[in-house]
Amino acid sequence: MTDRRMAGVAALTLLVLASTTFAQSEEPSGRHGDGHAQMHDIYRHWHPPLNANTSCCDNSDCRPTRAFVDEEGYWRAWNGRVWLQVPQDRVLPDNYAGDGRSHLCEKEQFIYCFTPGQPRS
Repeated sequence: MTDRRMAGVAALTLLVLASTTFAQSEEPSGRHGDGHAQMHDIYRHWHPPLNANTSCCDNSDCRPTRAFVDEEGYWRAWNGRVWLQVPQDRVLPDNYAGDGRSHLCEKEQFIYCFTPGQPRS
């Protein structure tokens, strides 16, 4: 393989890796801690819809996530390992965080609060 061709292959490989990394960084991981610090001031005021005396946030369990509505009409939220079915009584209003993303407050698969983001195409 010529040096010029090797340089072209290397450049193409770097371009693919960079675009993959960028695409992954756009999508929330759903893992504990990822994105929490940036939103903590908002999360600390959240309460489950049916229990205003309880907080959704314990300084580590809320974070941006991916979510969808399943075929039965329930929200499913990604916790970084599995898709969790969100109980209806834990769903906050749409875009409650104000940033267009879905957010999940969860620990050991127990959901404290969830807010759906704005729909995307």
